Amino acid sequence: MNARKVFSKYKPLIIIILLFLLVFSLRAEAANIPGVPSSMKAYYEDANGLPYFSEMDSYYNYRMTQDFLTNGHLGDTKVNGTNWDLHSYYPSGRSADYPPLIVYVTAFTYKIANAFADVPLAEVCFWMGAFIASLCVIPSYLLVRRITNDYGGIVAAVLAGLAPSYFAHTFAGFFDTDMFNILLPLLVVWFFIESLRANTMKNRTIFAVLSAASMLVFSMAWEGWWYIFYIIIGAVVVYLLVSQYLLNMKTIKPVSEYPSKIEWFKDQHEIFSLVVFLVVGLAVMLMALGSSGLTSALLEPLGASQLQSAVQNTAYPNVFVSVSELQVPGISSVVAGVGGVLPFVFGILGVLLMFWQLKPKTKKEEPKKRDKNSRRKKNKSKRRKEEKPVEAEDKNKIKAAMEKERRNYLFYGILFSIWLLILAYAMTKGVRFIEPFTLPIALSAGIFVGLLFGYLKDHIKTSGYQYVAIAILMVLAIYSPIASAYAVSTSVVPGTDDSMVSSLAWINQNTANNTIVTSWWDYGHLFTAVADRPVTFDGGSQNSLRAYWVGKAMLTSNETLSAGILKMLATSGDQGPLTLENYTKDTGKSVEILNNILGVDKTQAQTILTTKYGLTAQQAQNVLKYTHPDKAVPQVFITSSDMVGKALWWSYFGSWNFTSQNGTSSGYSVAQANATKVGNNTLILGSNAVVGLVSGSNMSVGLLNVNEVQNEVNQTGSSQVLSSIATELQTGNGSLVEKPHKLLVINNGNVTQNQTVSNDSNFSVYVFAQNNTYVTVAMNRELEDSMFTRMFFLNGYGLTHFTQKYAQAGVIVWSVT
Repeated sequence: MNARKVFSKYKPLIIIILLFLLVFSLRAEAANIPGVPSSMKAYYEDANGLPYFSEMDSYYNYRMTQDFLTNGHLGDTKVNGTNWDLHSYYPSGRSADYPPLIVYVTAFTYKIANAFADVPLAEVCFWMGAFIASLCVIPSYLLVRRITNDYGGIVAAVLAGLAPSYFAHTFAGFFDTDMFNILLPLLVVWFFIESLRANTMKNRTIFAVLSAASMLVFSMAWEGWWYIFYIIIGAVVVYLLVSQYLLNMKTIKPVSEYPSKIEWFKDQHEIFSLVVFLVVGLAVMLMALGSSGLTSALLEPLGASQLQSAVQNTAYPNVFVSVSELQVPGISSVVAGVGGVLPFVFGILGVLLMFWQLKPKTKKEEPKKRDKNSRRKKNKSKRRKEEKPVEAEDKNKIKAAMEKERRNYLFYGILFSIWLLILAYAMTKGVRFIEPFTLPIALSAGIFVGLLFGYLKDHIKTSGYQYVAIAILMVLAIYSPIASAYAVSTSVVPGTDDSMVSSLAWINQNTANNTIVTSWWDYGHLFTAVADRPVTFDGGSQNSLRAYWVGKAMLTSNETLSAGILKMLATSGDQGPLTLENYTKDTGKSVEILNNILGVDKTQAQTILTTKYGLTAQQAQNVLKYTHPDKAVPQVFITSSDMVGKALWWSYFGSWNFTSQNGTSSGYSVAQANATKVGNNTLILGSNAVVGLVSGSNMSVGLLNVNEVQNEVNQTGSSQVLSSIATELQTGNGSLVEKPHKLLVINNGNVTQNQTVSNDSNFSVYVFAQNNTYVTVAMNRELEDSMFTRMFFLNGYGLTHFTQKYAQAGVIVWSVT
């Protein structure tokens, strides 16, 4: 067998291997954490040299896999037969009934890997997403190749495997359920289409069962599995109606033409495939999910239209307004998420081109070759008589094949139209739906390129030019997602570092097992996985009343109130607010009462409840056993540098007004400042527009009016502007510099200035000077005396209820008393 024949025989396999290596190698590049300077890489790696995960949900999936390997089920324990996670949302905990496929697949892979070598679970988790996600190129290529050709299959595979919204959640180090969100619905559709195309009942049945089995696996991976289930049903129903009644294709044949209804049913390809898909799919999912679970999932579309309402105001502030995946995307975000303008346009045109294939076609006659070697010649009259029925039979076969192809393209066009329209509507409910939207776009774009090759062959006579044209078209289609994937993989930075991990390791080794960890919710999954301690709330329980109370504990300047809030949450969770609200029937009034009693002792709180707010003595006792427990559990509070940037959100929730149903966002701006000599004084200029003048032992500070400064520079020159700024700081007059409300200067660890400069100002400035190096922190006035400011920026200066226990760069662990 020569090389050409070998290549022709194994070409699909070779293409699949090359496609997989392309998309996997781009994902694998993230393991080198190229976004981190070489000198700093070790700071973002564990003791084995493995980079930390890129985002926090990965740590939850990692911990669930640990639980499964240790306990045989997800979570710490079982409560009334339900898997229960006591590490999350302490003290009540929450259900650990979570789509288990990621845990099952990872645990299985871990056991297989450790049969041959000693492989840490973290390493298996680190690579799992990149490997599983890259497998989607196989069905993408085979499906579109079957419909068109290799060129279309290659384009579809690359677009599906490297769609930016998918790639950004599936590179090495990103261990989340997104890895299944393209592969599994793709398998459902691919097997179902193969069932429709199959020529025998046996093959139709096999592929329909495989499609149903893929649906079962998908239901174990994502709670939103039902969308592809309904798309399949909708596509078949619409196809049958359109083909039978609108296009008169006689898709549904009369029962009277068959000896029995069974025989009729077997010959109705679409109906047969759909019924097998439904019966087998519902049966296996009923066994896997139970009747209530299956019913709940199938009724999910009724609530899907209300998804965006989840981010609307409730009595307590709703944290989902801060979750980017629930924001409604603009068209530019959608186009970028699918891979760029050309993949998006090709995807839309692909649907139109599928319908264009319905146009009747004529078969070109090929000139017949004479068989010069035939020794059995027949007379012309006899040959004409024999050829006529043969030609008629051939024409009938050709006509039947063309009709079948038209019906196939009608189904493809309807399927992709419904698929795209439903997901386009879903995207009005959140950014998260861009990811599934990329799949029909990728497949349709591949079909467009594949079908266009036939057009090129008809209009470009030279075969060499045909292949140049299709190569250019393919490059145009796949260049943008490849470039985007490379840009993402070469800029990856892990989601945590040695400072945070060592702080959590300290908690694990130096605190009691019942110690509760409280901080803002973002890093909650990391805390539970590394410190192995329960948390107040995390990324799976952030949308609760605790967002307000933890935000309030950081925003308030009242230390005893802050400590009282944290003590209540760690000991009794939500019971205090819920019990009080049961008496007041008013959330806002309950919050007002709690803010008045949580900062005082139990006796004072009893008096306030009974005399000021009219509760009975018994009602007050019922509330106080939760708000002022006699025996508090040990607790630590973590402040970290990431919370500086998140201040806009935790201050928004912590300042929530229960009457107007909104909050106020306050933030920090931290910058290194440069020192410049102006006469005998030192002028400091921060990149956050903070300016200061050091004159002797005193400092004057303000906020630059950047536009006016630039105008001054344009008119007079930079040296004169510096002198003008220095003069304004000294005299307090002028328009270039705005004075702060409060100025705090810490020089080499000592507070050298702490003064109120302007009561009319809405911002404050803290300056940290260390050996003539200056760092400026500008902040909204509301944050100047907040507990977070005092703990993080001032190292707990003057605090008595918070004691610093452990500190690393950017992370401080506090005990709360």
